[in-house]
Amino acid sequence: MPPQLRKPYVLVATFFWVMLIGYFGMVPRVYDRMSRGYADFSNFYTAGKIVQAGLGDRLYDLRLQTQVQNQFSEGSALNNRALPYMRPPFEALLFWPLSYLPFPRAYTIWVLFSIALVGATAAYLRSRIPGLATIPWWLYYPAYFSFYPMVYGFILGQDSALMLLLFGLVAVQWREGRDFQAGCFLGLALIKFQFVLPLIFILILKKQFRTLTGFSLVAALLAGVSLWVVGWHGMATYPQYLRHLNAKGAAAAIYPSVMPSLRGLVEGWTDPLDPRHGLDWITCALSIGVLVWAARQWDTAAPRASKVYWAGISAAFIATLLAGYHEFGYDLSLLLPIILLAAKLVWDDPALDLPTRRVLLSGAVALMFPPLYLVLIVATRLNLMAVAVLCLAWGLARAIKTWTGEQETAAPDLSATA
Repeated sequence: MPPQLRKPYVLVATFFWVMLIGYFGMVPRVYDRMSRGYADFSNFYTAGKIVQAGLGDRLYDLRLQTQVQNQFSEGSALNNRALPYMRPPFEALLFWPLSYLPFPRAYTIWVLFSIALVGATAAYLRSRIPGLATIPWWLYYPAYFSFYPMVYGFILGQDSALMLLLFGLVAVQWREGRDFQAGCFLGLALIKFQFVLPLIFILILKKQFRTLTGFSLVAALLAGVSLWVVGWHGMATYPQYLRHLNAKGAAAAIYPSVMPSLRGLVEGWTDPLDPRHGLDWITCALSIGVLVWAARQWDTAAPRASKVYWAGISAAFIATLLAGYHEFGYDLSLLLPIILLAAKLVWDDPALDLPTRRVLLSGAVALMFPPLYLVLIVATRLNLMAVAVLCLAWGLARAIKTWTGEQETAAPDLSATA
């Protein structure tokens, strides 16, 4: 490592390690509350219980969900209202084996599995993406486990670790020229279709038909699995069920004010108990605009290992998160590899001008600074974190323009910026 980089790296790594130690100190108190049913994992566990009981056709029956959840969740029992299960039917099968265990034990196993999955994903990406491989391990791995959205997802028992793995697999398959396989992994990511469908829109604009073919095959397979789980009635009920929850707003635990997305920026200033769904049209228009912008940034004809191609993929993923209609703070964990690559380029790439470096660094620092999340959460203004995401997108656009303008004879690789 060059001497001029070692001191900043050590300072950043020290910050990550300090935050990590602080998180460990919170474990007993957090676990005591989450294991009593206050974690988001309760809705996954409920879905597994319903499938276990052979009532898959009633998976989206809120009354049944409440009855089941009241048996193990203190929060649900106090309010007589379940935290609703919103995922597609096929994901319920993932939690069916855990539903045979008591809730605290199932929650613990799921959290430990998620932590292990993030560690494995981080190692996999570091071994396949040169730009990440050059980051010292003592900075790289603490960055993952001190990243607040990641930790938040662990605490709540969310499925963010699965999405990180699947999106990481998609990116690596694209880099290595396996577009069909990338589409297959993208199909599996339909567990959170609100982030996949915007990306599909970009792929259609870019005419990435091999990826779309792989996606379509897996999507059809998962549709068949879902049909087997919930039947025709459950499949027909699901869209109406989602519309009903969206109309309930805060009564269904949907708060735009804590969504770090375009929806959060547009609708996060309204009363969550009285959603103004007319604003959805503004959100939709802005989302389409961002997705079209991302499609223009992604030069799919560029060499797969080039900085231009990788920045284009990053812009597509960022646009997908910005356009995601149902997004919360823990979903920002999907951006971590992009943030690390952007920060690496700030330090290493001499081609980037000072304004571009400042924009990229501002977005990366804001997204990696846990106290900022805590302040915004307390103020119920986590939607403002979307500004940092937009800042990161702007910086990438400036970088792409710089790299595109360079007359390079050899295809540049991210490892060249190490």
